Amino acid sequence: MTNSNIKKPCVVQTPQGFSVSYNEQFLYSKYNPSKLIINTVESLSLLPGTIILCCSPVLEYGLTELHSKLPENCLMVLCEVNKDLYDFSINHNPNIISKDNVFFASLNELNQLPVKLYNLCSTGKYKRVIRIDFSAGVQLNKSFYTELETACMNAVGTFWKNRITLTKFGRKYSHNFFINFRSLYKTSPIETFFASIEKPILVFGAGESIDLFFMNNSIKSDDFYILCADTALQPLLTRGITPNGVFIEEAQNVILKAFIGVNDNIHLFAGLSSLPYISKYFSSENISYFTTEYTNSSFINKLKEQKLLPSINQPFGSVGLTTVFYALKFRKNENIPVYVCGLDFSYSLGFTHAKGTLAHTTRLITSNKLIPVENYAAFFSSSALPIKDKNGNVFVTSPTLKIYAELFNNLFSKVPNLYDAGECGYPLAVIRAKPLVNKNTTEISDNKIYKSSFSEEYKMHITNFLANEKSELIYLKDLLTGKVKLSENDLQEEIKKIAVGKEYLYLHFPDGYSFNYNQSFLNRIRTEIDFFLKVL
Repeated sequence: MTNSNIKKPCVVQTPQGFSVSYNEQFLYSKYNPSKLIINTVESLSLLPGTIILCCSPVLEYGLTELHSKLPENCLMVLCEVNKDLYDFSINHNPNIISKDNVFFASLNELNQLPVKLYNLCSTGKYKRVIRIDFSAGVQLNKSFYTELETACMNAVGTFWKNRITLTKFGRKYSHNFFINFRSLYKTSPIETFFASIEKPILVFGAGESIDLFFMNNSIKSDDFYILCADTALQPLLTRGITPNGVFIEEAQNVILKAFIGVNDNIHLFAGLSSLPYISKYFSSENISYFTTEYTNSSFINKLKEQKLLPSINQPFGSVGLTTVFYALKFRKNENIPVYVCGLDFSYSLGFTHAKGTLAHTTRLITSNKLIPVENYAAFFSSSALPIKDKNGNVFVTSPTLKIYAELFNNLFSKVPNLYDAGECGYPLAVIRAKPLVNKNTTEISDNKIYKSSFSEEYKMHITNFLANEKSELIYLKDLLTGKVKLSENDLQEEIKKIAVGKEYLYLHFPDGYSFNYNQSFLNRIRTEIDFFLKVL
């Protein structure tokens, strides 16, 4: 049968069923339209907790069969980006669309689908994503479906990676958060620095490109406003460069060694969930906090609504990215250049960090006849991914470092006057900088920041918040221990009302992605209350 005049989706009779013709193309076989997709579905071995992206489901072929074999906690997401095919599918798949565990994403919802799947994972039901192409309609937008699949898989994978991180470190993050929050009013608001720097800004990470930078560039500290990540502090100090500010997000004690011998004149920019004991190296006026949202939670949202949190940023995962993010906020305007160096997100044979970093110094201390200074194991690790660096040399990266590099490129590739001053490492999507030299800065102010302080009213609000939080925890403890006598229904309602909004009590539980009213969960919360009462 010839259908050369058909420009819209149209059902076409074939020897063994109906196919669909669209734009002079058949979207199913001319001979047995349903055979291929049904065989594909029947051969699937599905695990519980799987989200299936059903791409271009023009007719019901395979959809009913797939739905009938879904194991526990699975979801079919029907995806169609072509407007004609979307309208056609809506009209020809009414039965499957109305079934449980089936979601037909509208054209507007497709772009937000990765975010939706990320949020769905918070139920604990969904753990993986697979894709099935149901018709040749996929070929009309092949790259879109490939990008959608990757984005959805990354979203679900990111949720569970974050869950693993929170299970391991969530309690420490929350502990640090409240310890730092308690003393927040004593410090200088980070907002004081926003749109204030008139000098060129130089940002250092801890990558080995720092070594090449100081070999090939001649600079003085006074020529630039210099910011660095915590692990880049020691390499700068050993080269006679005193940065204006250092950023820290690390929550563990290991980072303390990076601050040995630090100059009190350096300003510390710290995440609220970072290690509190770093503050002993700095005076209060030389500390400014920012908020990295390490979890999406009610208690953080409550603080945001009350305007009690300092500047908020997403969790980039890399303190180098955080430093760049705030460097761009610090500059007076977009005409002020920002140079980045040491954000390599990769390494060469034998090296992982610049000389003088904590990692390099530790390697020097522990090396012997059997363990060389060079870290060859990192280069030949099973997880190492070979790349060509910005000069065409062979470097390796890791899955995590690659994510950071791609995030840098996604966030900053279109930022004006942001330059890459690093001479090796993962290719960054910003302009390569020419060698930097001493400049005459007599016409530029010394950029002394006249630091402001928080008001007494702000201090009072923080004190009141912490006191209220403490009293609610005491009441919750009384509910859980039976000190307050209520009926079963009222007791459950009161416990949920308080505990659901205090995720810091349970976000580090393996099953702590949401509140669960069962005895085991409540017993563990009861233990955590004592810990956080001491912190508050």
